[in-house]
Amino acid sequence: MSEENENIRFSSYEHVSMKPDEKEEVYERLVGSMMGEKSRNNRWIPTLLTAALVSLFILAGGYALMNSVITNQSASHEEAVKEVLEKIFTGPDDELKSLMDQENRYIEEGNSEEYFDLFLSYYKDLFRPYMSPVTIEQYVNEGKITFPYYAYSSGCKLKAEKIVVKENETVQGSFTFTVKVVYSRDGDERGTVDLSGDITVNDQGLVESIRFRDKGVGELMEKVR
Repeated sequence: MSEENENIRFSSYEHVSMKPDEKEEVYERLVGSMMGEKSRNNRWIPTLLTAALVSLFILAGGYALMNSVITNQSASHEEAVKEVLEKIFTGPDDELKSLMDQENRYIEEGNSEEYFDLFLSYYKDLFRPYMSPVTIEQYVNEGKITFPYYAYSSGCKLKAEKIVVKENETVQGSFTFTVKVVYSRDGDERGTVDLSGDITVNDQGLVESIRFRDKGVGELMEKVR
């Protein structure tokens, strides 16, 4: 190699002469420095990719979790509505029978208010998991949940069968229902009545309103009275 090639020139300095091994060392340092800088820059790439992927999975997981919660909540509310309908149109049970057998005695003794309190307490205990106490009292006064009471007065018994509940896709917490009610007297089946209507529940899953949409309720009352 010529002496001229062995000199490394710098634009703002005088000629600097280095030996071949010195030039090799400087070259290795320059390459090492460049590779180190490149390596430092490249280290951010997997970090950023990892962060992006983690964020994506968090968002996807959050959406899936939220969707799962909503689905489970709707299923839970639907099951609660079915249980409410079964209790409304099935009975009376032994406790209600015993209470009703004492009704005349309470009235004759002038304790009708005490009897009503016991009667209301029975229904509050029965529907407490599904309705607020205020709603229960309102529906007892309106006769919306006391069908077994009227049935027993005429010697009949009710049983809810084939309950179908569907969630309203446009109104959250709203459900439509159909229920086939079997009525019997002295253990012998007398017939069936089909009813339909709407039930709404709040965010806590408590029933807020019950509406019967056809003449089924009137037909049922006629059959059992």
